[in-house]
Amino acid sequence: MDAQEETWHKGMLEDHMKREEMGKNMICDVSPHIMLNSRGAWEKLASGSEGLPFWEYPLPKLEIIILSTFISWRFFDILFKKLGVPIPRFTSMMLVGAVLSESFQPMQMSWFRHIFIPDDYMPNVAETIGTFAFTLNWFLRGVTTNSTAIGVTSMIIPWYIGKIVYSSREKSSILTMTRMEYSISIFTMSMAPFTCINMLLTDLKVVHTEFGQIAQSSAMVIDVLAFCMSVWANVSYSYRIGIRMGVALMIFFVFLYLVRQAMLWVVRHTPEGTPVKSIYLYIGLLLAYLSHIYWTRFLFFGPLGAFVLVRQFQRGNFLPLFGSFTMMKLDWSFLIKEIGSGKFLHGHTYECFSFLLVLYVAKFVTSFLSAIAARMPLRDSVILGIIMGTKSSFELAYVLQAFEKEIISLEIFSLLGIYILANSLLTPMGIHFLYDRAKRFACYGRRSLKHKSELQLLVCINKPDNITSMINLLRASAPSKDSPVSCCVLHLLELVGKATPTFISHQLQKPKPGSRSYSENVISSFQQFQEINQDYTSIHIFTSLTSVKEMHEHICWFALDKSSYLILLSFHRTWGANGYGVTSDDQTLRHLNRNVLKRAPCSVGILVYRKPLWQPKSIESPCRVCLVYVGGNDDKEALALADHMRGNQNVSITVLTLIPISKTEEGSESSQSQMVDTCQVEEKPGDNSITYIVRMVEDGNKTSEILHSVAYDYDMFLVGRSSGMGTAVTKGLGDWTEFDELGVIGDLIASEDFPSRASVLVIQQQE
Repeated sequence: MDAQEETWHKGMLEDHMKREEMGKNMICDVSPHIMLNSRGAWEKLASGSEGLPFWEYPLPKLEIIILSTFISWRFFDILFKKLGVPIPRFTSMMLVGAVLSESFQPMQMSWFRHIFIPDDYMPNVAETIGTFAFTLNWFLRGVTTNSTAIGVTSMIIPWYIGKIVYSSREKSSILTMTRMEYSISIFTMSMAPFTCINMLLTDLKVVHTEFGQIAQSSAMVIDVLAFCMSVWANVSYSYRIGIRMGVALMIFFVFLYLVRQAMLWVVRHTPEGTPVKSIYLYIGLLLAYLSHIYWTRFLFFGPLGAFVLVRQFQRGNFLPLFGSFTMMKLDWSFLIKEIGSGKFLHGHTYECFSFLLVLYVAKFVTSFLSAIAARMPLRDSVILGIIMGTKSSFELAYVLQAFEKEIISLEIFSLLGIYILANSLLTPMGIHFLYDRAKRFACYGRRSLKHKSELQLLVCINKPDNITSMINLLRASAPSKDSPVSCCVLHLLELVGKATPTFISHQLQKPKPGSRSYSENVISSFQQFQEINQDYTSIHIFTSLTSVKEMHEHICWFALDKSSYLILLSFHRTWGANGYGVTSDDQTLRHLNRNVLKRAPCSVGILVYRKPLWQPKSIESPCRVCLVYVGGNDDKEALALADHMRGNQNVSITVLTLIPISKTEEGSESSQSQMVDTCQVEEKPGDNSITYIVRMVEDGNKTSEILHSVAYDYDMFLVGRSSGMGTAVTKGLGDWTEFDELGVIGDLIASEDFPSRASVLVIQQQE
């Protein structure tokens, strides 16, 4: 074995010397015995004084490339975040290539340059891995929405404008760019791939905004339209190619049908709540990649697999290799010479950049006007126009493949590459400047519950236990002719990893009888409630699959879009069957509730379900509700909800008004009566559904004593979150508050030490 290694070392040393002599004249280098790794510190001892440097071995070389590229990328990424500059991750990856390429220029014989920019005959493993990572990252992204108007116009119009500009230039002047270079530029500028749009919105954390959703759906339309145009161009080129393309389409769609049936079989045989077996995921990734290879046999850049195998490849350590190595291929000396000397104002560079600018303006104006026509706000329309003009990984890969196939020259490839880099740097800055996250709800008026108006609710379901409690609360809300209920049910599912968020409407879906599916249980339960109260109740059911970090944003935007007055959330703690003892404590749900309270565009209610919210022994048995009223906006909001409940004949309401003694001592018989009057609701003759109780309290101990005395008298307590805060009513109680999202009084009633099994609904008016 040692003799074999010694022979290999001598062979490698001879090859190394030959490379220095032959330079780039060698086309191929084959070694019969390839050693991947170095002996490290023992290299000199094994091979003598002429031992090979460790970076000459394939594996250490690959490790150096991956490590240095990843560290450089993370450096730029962290630097931009610390500076508050919203630069997407892939842009940082391209910057790594630009910086490394310029760093290597003075190091003609440097070992570092030899690693990153090897001789032409050397197999570039790192570049291959980077390209493979890009392919997966590009076409395994999930798609969620569908739109046509903005997508079609924002691609077709710039496409034809580019054709018109090219024709006019061809007739009026001598062109320095070829016809194919113009075609590549037109296609690159007209595209707005879903992958690039989704990556940009995800990095900027604006996926759930209105313009973000429209941009993604429009990009999906552009992807499909681009594929159709590519197919049509190939078919119209010749009859033979048309026949070949038709057969390819038929074979692919038959294969797609079989894959779909196989996927449905996997779903049927996967138990509810358990993950899909890893082997199925690996098969899916393999089929997606084979789909890409299949279509590259027929199209220049076959993308159909991206549209039908909608999975996502989580970006890892290999994608930076693609961005960095692609930017290293640019002719930076040409770019510096052209731009530094001012030659970009005329000639070859001017012809390219001016054409790209015309196409960008055409795409921006088209997208902007389409958004205005769709009645989007002016600011959102401008942002949408900027988003649709973004360029990133797809365009970089497209022009790279065109360059490697010698369709475009190195100069045009360099100009297109530097344009993509500049675009990916400036686009997020423009979006960040125009979009103020802190004021995203400021332009909308305050939404609060109103007495005897339509009750527009958004009910959030996080787990199966929430279904019964929320339906019981809807029953108590008393849908009636004077006060109908419009309820949107949002079934929240956590999306693991970096998969694309998905939104599903279940308006036309009918659950299968006997189904044990969690989602179908949500649908059937609320549809059954609607059938019972169909005259005065409308139920709309949706499912949202999103990450935990973005779930509160999705809830708030959905409430804003549906004009909801009240968002109903479930408390993060679950009690045992007897109402005592905590069985689960979901801190993730608590974090979600707190974020919704901070950002909600309407009132928010948190339901602490300890039973019995509604536990009638017979249909006529009343549900006893106690409203704890101290005063303030939150208490008034709770009073408005109690007024809605009063319409249910099986609901009896008691308004327990707590008045600080300090108020009554100051002069204040008038202020006492005024406070009592504020908690009064309009009464009807013969209406005995509401009872008023007034108690004087001097401190929190008295408040606790009063609440403990009525603990067993009610099925539900209704309280404002800020009820009594800053007054004598809660004096001394605030120090013992465990969950501030419930307020002082709400936390007291919902605590484990409180002797009641009644549920608690804490209301907060929009901040």
